[in-house]
Amino acid sequence: MKADIRIENFLGKRTLILGEVNTGKTRLCKGILDEFCVHLLGRSIIVLDLAPEIPKEATQGKGLEGIGGRLLPDEEQGVLYLKADIRPPRLSSGSEQEAMLIASQNVPIIDDLFQVFIQSPRDILFINDLSLYLQAGSADRVAKHLDQAQTVVANGYYGQRLGSGQLSKREAKEMEVMIEFFDSIIRL
Repeated sequence: MKADIRIENFLGKRTLILGEVNTGKTRLCKGILDEFCVHLLGRSIIVLDLAPEIPKEATQGKGLEGIGGRLLPDEEQGVLYLKADIRPPRLSSGSEQEAMLIASQNVPIIDDLFQVFIQSPRDILFINDLSLYLQAGSADRVAKHLDQAQTVVANGYYGQRLGSGQLSKREAKEMEVMIEFFDSIIRL
């Protein structure tokens, strides 16, 4: 799917980009971010990059090449880029129980990033991999954080390729709540 990335499609709205792994969610989000910067809005933007660092050996043979793409802004545009050390629950665990524990340890780290946004004067928020929060965090809590932004563009995983089980069922349920919060949804 090719999305129209003109700024008027996103400014003042909440947009969620959903898809499987390797579908171009981060690439589309980056295109929208670049469009905002072309309109000199970089100093109003915070990027929360929640995608974890994933070692290549963890993805080999799993059809996951390209997972964990970065939403890096052009340094000269004045965008505030925030990234935290987040572990990928499914790829760094041997069971659903262990994955839930890892996911729950990520939640306060991500909450701290949201607090930086809330305390800043910036009102445009880009989030790379919102699904990382939803693996153990509450969609309702995220919605309260996102309500602080005038404009939100976020992307997240929404599919089956990473397997089923308690963690992904919970994540899917929380993503359904998030979908209701957003003004527009782009499905890849």
